[in-house]
Amino acid sequence: MSGDLRISTTLEMGAPLFAAQLKDVLASIDGSDCVATVIGYGTMGKQYVKALRALGVGRIRVCSRAAEPLAELHGVHGIETRAGGIEHCSQRAEVNEIGILATPTASLHAAAERLIALGFRHLLIEKPVSLWSREIETLAERCEVQGVEAHCAYNRVAYPAFHEVRARIAQEGGATSCAYTFTEIIKPDWPQRFPAQELFRWGIANSLHVMSLAHGLIGLPEQWSGERFGALPWHPTGAIFVGYGISTRRIPFTYHADWGSTGRWSVEVHTTRSSYRLCPLEQVFQRVAPTADWTEVPVTAFAPQVKAGVTEQVAAMLDERLRASLPLMSLRDAAALTRYGEGVFGYDAT
Repeated sequence: MSGDLRISTTLEMGAPLFAAQLKDVLASIDGSDCVATVIGYGTMGKQYVKALRALGVGRIRVCSRAAEPLAELHGVHGIETRAGGIEHCSQRAEVNEIGILATPTASLHAAAERLIALGFRHLLIEKPVSLWSREIETLAERCEVQGVEAHCAYNRVAYPAFHEVRARIAQEGGATSCAYTFTEIIKPDWPQRFPAQELFRWGIANSLHVMSLAHGLIGLPEQWSGERFGALPWHPTGAIFVGYGISTRRIPFTYHADWGSTGRWSVEVHTTRSSYRLCPLEQVFQRVAPTADWTEVPVTAFAPQVKAGVTEQVAAMLDERLRASLPLMSLRDAAALTRYGEGVFGYDAT
């Protein structure tokens, strides 16, 4: 970007936003003066380009290893494309231009290093940045030395549903406890669909998505204890995970997952006035009494055609004022979350 977004609505710096407020803020944005580069044009890269276009970003550069996917962007106003991969990306960053990294996990670290060398000082890096906490910490140190502001794109912490619950919790005096589940819906073709290294550390490659949302609401784990049971052929460190702990905000939490059963991802957060359930994570349900039914809380998004949370994250990257109300995950926090995951799932941290 060459300057901040033009936001035509009033925004109280740092105040949690309800989903409807967030939608109104994003609808008021004019991003025509901004510039962004997207590295990778697979599933997530395409979502980032959609988000940038929804926000009206004036110039978008897209770099992809393969030329074929880029064909659909040829001739689209305001979009430049380059094939051949990150090695062929030689365009120096403009002042305040953001770089969005959406390559496969194994190449995220190298792609970030390349953009830093090209002068990018604002990076949004796809989750989980790396499958190893030590690599994320190393990149965080490099960014700090180079004066680079980098965030990990855990889009669940930018869901409209997340912000609705976050604002309601604040309004009700804060969370009192939290419970979350990260049972994976295992498919028999996964060994053919995913790299063996990602499957071996699937808790970090995928289950951390749930943990990012839960701990985005209550704070990162400070103390915790857990147990692992069972195994899968491609995940020998466990298939059932149970544990409990307390967060940095002194909020107790529990977790559970049984990858061989019928559960699914969910987060429940409690206050003295209500309980909130996100299951699926994109939706919010509220219970206001012990015997009351769960009722759905309407949640609307600014750009429903884009994967939930992606447009919100991109907007926060483009404007510091928005980041105060739409906090993104720093690389340091991403490393801490990954280190927690290494413990929960029994992975080697070195």
